[in-house]
Amino acid sequence: MDTLFENAHRIFDVARSAGAAEDQDFALLIRPDGGLHFVMESSFSLEAVALHCGARTAYRITRSIDGVRVDGRGGGTNCVLEEFSAPKAFSKEMLRDQPLYRIASPLLTS
Repeated sequence: MDTLFENAHRIFDVARSAGAAEDQDFALLIRPDGGLHFVMESSFSLEAVALHCGARTAYRITRSIDGVRVDGRGGGTNCVLEEFSAPKAFSKEMLRDQPLYRIASPLLTS
């Protein structure tokens, strides 16, 4: 299995299982010496921050109430893993106990 995808999958599993209630957007960079570098909560281009830090591999992790997304880039390969959460209001409406319609007799006109 490709190392980029394997690591992206591991990062994705951790991001999905984390219980933080707030939105998160950060980059995880792997430098040529194997060291890790994090860039936290700022607007950035993954390619630009990887180039600036000299990283050979870069991952962007985005968590919100809508779901989790991991973008991975390295060695000319890209991968994206994402999972969307159903909005809570939407699922409540879907599981409603009362019908959303009513059957009525047709109107008779003469």
